[in-house]
Amino acid sequence: MDKEKKLSLRLLAGFGVGVAGALLARKGILPPEATLAAARIMGELFLRGIFMLILPLVVPMLLLGMQRLGSTGALGKVGRATLASVLGLTAISALLGMTLTAVFQPGTLLSPSLRTQLTEKFGQAPPARPLTSDFLLNLLPKNPFHEVATAFTPAQEGGLLSIVVFTILLGIALLHLSEDLTRPFYQVLDTLYQASLWLLLKILYWLGPIGIAGLIFQAVLGLGWEIFRILGAYAGVVLLGLLLQGAGVYSLFLRFFAGISPLRILRSSTPALLMAFSSASSNATLPTTLKVAIDRLGIAPPIAQFIITLGATVNQNGTALYEGVTLLFLAQVFGVDLPFGTQVLILALAMLIAIGAAGVPGGSLPLLAGVLPLVGIPPAAIALIYGIDRFLDMCRTTMNVYGDLVISTYVNKIYNGNPKNS
Repeated sequence: MDKEKKLSLRLLAGFGVGVAGALLARKGILPPEATLAAARIMGELFLRGIFMLILPLVVPMLLLGMQRLGSTGALGKVGRATLASVLGLTAISALLGMTLTAVFQPGTLLSPSLRTQLTEKFGQAPPARPLTSDFLLNLLPKNPFHEVATAFTPAQEGGLLSIVVFTILLGIALLHLSEDLTRPFYQVLDTLYQASLWLLLKILYWLGPIGIAGLIFQAVLGLGWEIFRILGAYAGVVLLGLLLQGAGVYSLFLRFFAGISPLRILRSSTPALLMAFSSASSNATLPTTLKVAIDRLGIAPPIAQFIITLGATVNQNGTALYEGVTLLFLAQVFGVDLPFGTQVLILALAMLIAIGAAGVPGGSLPLLAGVLPLVGIPPAAIALIYGIDRFLDMCRTTMNVYGDLVISTYVNKIYNGNPKNS
């Protein structure tokens, strides 16, 4: 059994143990207070491990992602067509997720008493800040190192968002320097990224099961079955969005921009989609996706190799939809009022997380946890969705991989399979 499947089973087992333990505690078979104390330690240990890696992942992810996207400009029309498709579909996906969440409002199904319990349990983040002149000024940090130290206290200057702005500005500057000069820096960044990613996977593998067991135990013991009702509604919105993304957005894109039958592309893509669903990893699916693109879809190898490899890192449309749903859902759960300007910020954050997310199981969750305080949501609230995230991760990864194949098909079609035409 490969590592991804083992991780899935371990996390699902942790979910089951947490639910079973809470049911036993509610019936008095397990001592509630002692078990709850142990569960709190288990959950907090896991969350601290995740929070610890947010900054070491965010900065390298953004800079390396900008480097890859920046390199598309040097590849002529193929690169520009790929970049436009990635950004356009990512924005549409995030907007679709936010729209569905605003329409169905799964987070408003909570009773007032349960919302009060959640606020007491997870704390209350400072309110989401409107896009005032002070807010915009604070996005440009006076001292980036100070912002690193206060990244998760958004009342202090710009918080994590100012670090993101500084990183983007630094990334733009790096793109204007010579490759010989920047290559060593990017190698160091890649080393930091790979080391942080390795540590994230180890935390998920070893602490994930006990952490999820502890978090789910606390939720079910304190909040009862109502928590499953709102999580089910949340998952339903995510799945509906992914279905509309695949059957609607991608199909229309293929039909009107590439003039190709969406059903033919979907049938030919089946092996890659099944691999993506089972592994929940775009990177693990990469060899299968390349083989499908070249052998079954007839995409020219240079185009397939460029877009599929790039897409495994930066073209995460399913993730963008998921992040948009999740940010709005948690805001609804905690009763956070989101003015229009903040919703625009959420759209931008969902796109940013999707472009920077690692193509591994759970790779977007540390980034998501980091941006929650920016919209007035306590960062520990990420614990609410950890229990069901594994299944949703499998679904959104499937859509991420399908998006890579859709864009590859489109670019291959408009250049007749010959990148030299660009």
